[in-house]
Amino acid sequence: MTMGGTAAGGALFDTDDSELSQLLSQARQDLARRAGEQAQKNVPGSRAALAVPLRLDAGDSTGEGHLIRLHHETGMAQLNTSKVHNTQEARSSSVAAAAAVNAELEGTAARPDPTVRRMRRGELARAKEQTAGKRWFGMKAPTMTPELRNDLRVLQLRNVLDPKRFYKKSTTQKVLPKYFESGTIIEGPTEFYSSRLSKKERRVNLVDEVLADKKSRDYLKRKIGEIHAHNASGGKNWYRGNARGKDKGKGAASGAARPGKKFKQQGK
Repeated sequence: MTMGGTAAGGALFDTDDSELSQLLSQARQDLARRAGEQAQKNVPGSRAALAVPLRLDAGDSTGEGHLIRLHHETGMAQLNTSKVHNTQEARSSSVAAAAAVNAELEGTAARPDPTVRRMRRGELARAKEQTAGKRWFGMKAPTMTPELRNDLRVLQLRNVLDPKRFYKKSTTQKVLPKYFESGTIIEGPTEFYSSRLSKKERRVNLVDEVLADKKSRDYLKRKIGEIHAHNASGGKNWYRGNARGKDKGKGAASGAARPGKKFKQQGK
C-alpha cells in the first residue's frame, strides 16, 4: 500500500513538473510577445493606439502597382505615393486636354456671325434716343401727328378750359414732351353719371370733345375776345385810332379859333 502510494505520489510529482515547465515556457513566450509589442509601439510613425497591427486584405488593390500597399515590416497598409503622383499627372493631363477642347469650342463660338451686322455709333445713338431709358421702363417716343400735337397743347392749356377748376401753371408750355403714352380711362361703376361721358359726347380726340361742349365754346369765345382786346390796347392800331380822334378834335378847335384871330388882326 505504501509503495503504491509512493508510486502514485511520484507520478503526481512528475506530472506537476511537466505542467510547471509548460507554464514557464508559455510565460516566456508571453514576455517575448509583449516585449515585441512594446518595441513596435516605440517605432516612430506607428500608431500607439493600435496594440495589434491591422492587416488590410484588399485583394488586387494592394501591391506595388496599386494605390495601397502593405509595409514589409509592420504589415500596415500605406499609400503608394509614386502611384498617386502618376494618377495626378494623368488627371492633370486629362484636365488640360479638356481645357484645350473647351478653349477650341469657345473660340469657335466666339467668332462673329457674318449674317449679323454690328450697329454703328450713330445707329446706336439713334436707337438709344427712341426710348426714355430703363428708369421709364423703355417708354418710346410716338410719331408726332397734328392731332396728337393739338391734344398736347390742350393738356398744357387745361387751366383756361374750365373757370371752376384750377391747375398748376405749366412752366414748359412752349416745349412739347418727347416721350409719352396716351390711353383711355375706363370709368368704374361707382362713379357718378355727371363725371362720365356718354357715347354721343365721346369724340376721337380732346380738341373735338372741348369744341363739342357749348358751355366750353361760349367761355372760350368770351375769354379769347378779352385777350384780344387786352393785347390790342397799346398797339399800333390803338395808337392810330387815338391819333385820328385827336386830329378830329384839333381840327374843330382850330376852326373855332381862326375867326377870333382874324378879328384881332382887324382890330389892330
